[in-house]
Amino acid sequence: MTYLDHLVPPAAAPEDLFERLRALRLSDQGRTVQLGPLDQATLTLVRTALAQGVHNLYLSLPRGRHDMALLVGLYLQLTRLGADIHRAGDCPVPGGPLAVVGSRLNVTARLAQIAIGRQNLSGALRTHRIRGDGRVTDLRGRITDAIQWPQGLFYLNTALGLPRLGVRLGTVVVDRTSMGSHEVWERALSWADDHGAARVIAVAELGSKPDTEPGRHWDQWAWSPTLRDDVRYCLGRRPAAGPLTSNALLASRTQTVPGAAVYRAPRLASLRTAAMVGVIEARRVRAPGPWPQPVADAVRLLNLLLRSWGPVGAQDVWQVRMGRGRSASSLARRVDSDRLGRTDKAWALFEETHWPRLRATVLELYGLLLEDNPRLDMLLGLLAWADTARPGIPVTVRAASRAAATAVAECLQNAYGTGRGAPLTDVADDKDLGLRVLPYSERLPWTADARIEFHLGVPAGHRAGALLSAEATEHIVAVEQGEYSWLERSSQQVLLAYQDATAATATRLGIGTFPHMTAIPPPVHYGPVDLAGPAAESAFRHGEQESMGQMPSRLVDASVLFADFDDAVAAASRAKRTVCDRSRTLFDQRPSVTVPAVEVVTEPEGAVLWLRADVRVDILVGSRYATVEPVSLSPGALLLLPRGDARARLFDRLSRVVHDGAVVTAMDTLLGFFRESVRSLHQRFGTWPDVLEALQRLGCAVSSWQTVSKWADGSVIAPDDTQDIHRVALLARDTRLTSGRAWQRLGRIAAELRALHRGLGLTAAAAVAEAGRGEEGPALRRLRELCSGVEVSEIIEEFDLVTVRRAGAPHRVPITWIDRPPCGTADVRLGGASSPGLSTHQRQHTGRGKG
Repeated sequence: MTYLDHLVPPAAAPEDLFERLRALRLSDQGRTVQLGPLDQATLTLVRTALAQGVHNLYLSLPRGRHDMALLVGLYLQLTRLGADIHRAGDCPVPGGPLAVVGSRLNVTARLAQIAIGRQNLSGALRTHRIRGDGRVTDLRGRITDAIQWPQGLFYLNTALGLPRLGVRLGTVVVDRTSMGSHEVWERALSWADDHGAARVIAVAELGSKPDTEPGRHWDQWAWSPTLRDDVRYCLGRRPAAGPLTSNALLASRTQTVPGAAVYRAPRLASLRTAAMVGVIEARRVRAPGPWPQPVADAVRLLNLLLRSWGPVGAQDVWQVRMGRGRSASSLARRVDSDRLGRTDKAWALFEETHWPRLRATVLELYGLLLEDNPRLDMLLGLLAWADTARPGIPVTVRAASRAAATAVAECLQNAYGTGRGAPLTDVADDKDLGLRVLPYSERLPWTADARIEFHLGVPAGHRAGALLSAEATEHIVAVEQGEYSWLERSSQQVLLAYQDATAATATRLGIGTFPHMTAIPPPVHYGPVDLAGPAAESAFRHGEQESMGQMPSRLVDASVLFADFDDAVAAASRAKRTVCDRSRTLFDQRPSVTVPAVEVVTEPEGAVLWLRADVRVDILVGSRYATVEPVSLSPGALLLLPRGDARARLFDRLSRVVHDGAVVTAMDTLLGFFRESVRSLHQRFGTWPDVLEALQRLGCAVSSWQTVSKWADGSVIAPDDTQDIHRVALLARDTRLTSGRAWQRLGRIAAELRALHRGLGLTAAAAVAEAGRGEEGPALRRLRELCSGVEVSEIIEEFDLVTVRRAGAPHRVPITWIDRPPCGTADVRLGGASSPGLSTHQRQHTGRGKG
């Protein structure tokens, strides 16, 4: 008997839970949700694991945006309530409240969209949302203590913090796919442990690893391409029915290995190899303390350059504009240092032997890619090939960061003109656009339709699962010829790493035979093409390439080299989470990331908070909402602080409630284009009065040049008169704003943002107090009207009011200190352990605490 016979029995009895659920009618946004065979297999697996005494189950699904964790929670709650009704004594779900933990923008609105029969989830399944103060609220807005619901189903949004509930939990389902960092995942597990959870079920991405403390054992199950094809072949498929089912995963045959598009760039490859060798030599240095700053900056610069596919100068502009860390130019200036400034014998030896070559190589690579990145021609050729070989199929291009994605989109737009629309990053889930350029942080729903995803280089190790994501039906990775072996190794690791663990779980659960698979090399769909040839650019623009043939049997085997470098970058990333761990040895020698920050002391306990000096913060001045630089905070100011992991301003969070995340990105992009045009006019005319005079000649009614200067720095969102946006675009000759009447769209966006900003200023203080009390008053009603009727009380709950005692001068501190106390400071984070981000004074101020 195979595993599928156990997970999806051939004949279901009428009393079977799935049959009863089908009869009751599960609906999502009014549409009936028909659970498919993969849903049934997944939920039966969870039930079987709980019945067999599995304490920690790690369930891996392909990357994409979905609500499978919520479905697991609903199923377990139905199982438990059904057992209570029928007085069955063999219910596998432990007693105590069941909690689903995830990071969502608006949990209340999402839960309200789901119903069973004619009842919402609160009425049908005793579903509640956990508030920031540790109490729970149902979908009717009724607030109670968690202890009153021993058989309740709770949903915790980590953006609200991780409050204590005062009850012992039975089962916790952690939606790791929704969490933006490993740190949030670890904190969610700690929260489950603090509440004595008897069982933990994690819903994660295919290719990820638990990576938790050694004492926690995980039983793992991964729905690999082979297993999903097995389900599709044996059990058929069902229509895709939204994010609450996995039916989209069975819509078509699964791609088991990504394809490759190969190019040759000898100079680029030789510089990359030499630089990576230098980084590996630095990693071998055994010396106490962090790496010397020039070496650490060299690693960051090299990583940025290796993942850049447009001119580095263009990416720098967006890197700075978006506040995404240091630009390549600033890192290059820091690397261009003769001495490391260290007296350690080991680093002194490195400085004499390997540092000169590493420094020179990284700077030469920076100069090579500064204005003209040859890999951009490869991307243009690959897109032209897709137009011919995959006509009519939408294409997504993935970049390493949002700044890199925006820079590539801008370069492609310049190359194509207006043929593909502007901007290329302006996409929404329901639009069938031909081309989109997105960072890996932007997740798309599982697709049931044909889509292609191009990856610009092999993704970093922690993103390797993107090679088999269900956001597209075909994945093609553009790699330099020497990187092909690393692509092969990465894809094999994603495919095979979990196979033994899944087989072991099948054996432990006694669910029959388990199929094994053999990984194959990634097939080459495009290339190899030579980027060094003089006619390369014209050939690529027309989609031409040299004869395909077969890949050479002997490529440069750089897999070990890439593995070591990827480990070094991953180690640097882990250092951000473990900078407080004094016991670590520094083979962990990792680049320490520091940023300019302001120390803020708050009332009444004197808690210390570090805020980035270059990021504006929200404050309340009387009844007005405003933003200031942290260094300008004055004693007595009321600071609006995010209490959970969202780390965003209140205005930005509300904007994302109203609009899709990709639309918000498009807003930022258009506003960036406009401000860049205004700055270009200042460079052209020399002074702001001269810029104003030129605009007035075109009919602009603005009378003050200070107003025009505020358009450039963003302190004013955009002109009140939409025609002024058009005048700026015409005067600056900015086709990005004039083509497709983008200036009109920017005018509509600016009007919406101004209305929200002004309304927020008048209602923010009262709205925080109303949300804390759980009472919808005039302030929350006004905000809901401004946000197109969307429920916003949960978003307001994400923020606390903090009174500033004093603010210090800017200092450079480790990035891990930002928004939290420095290492070794006992219980100085606002709110202490019982209610993260909320002090006694703040509870009194906002009317939140329970006494």
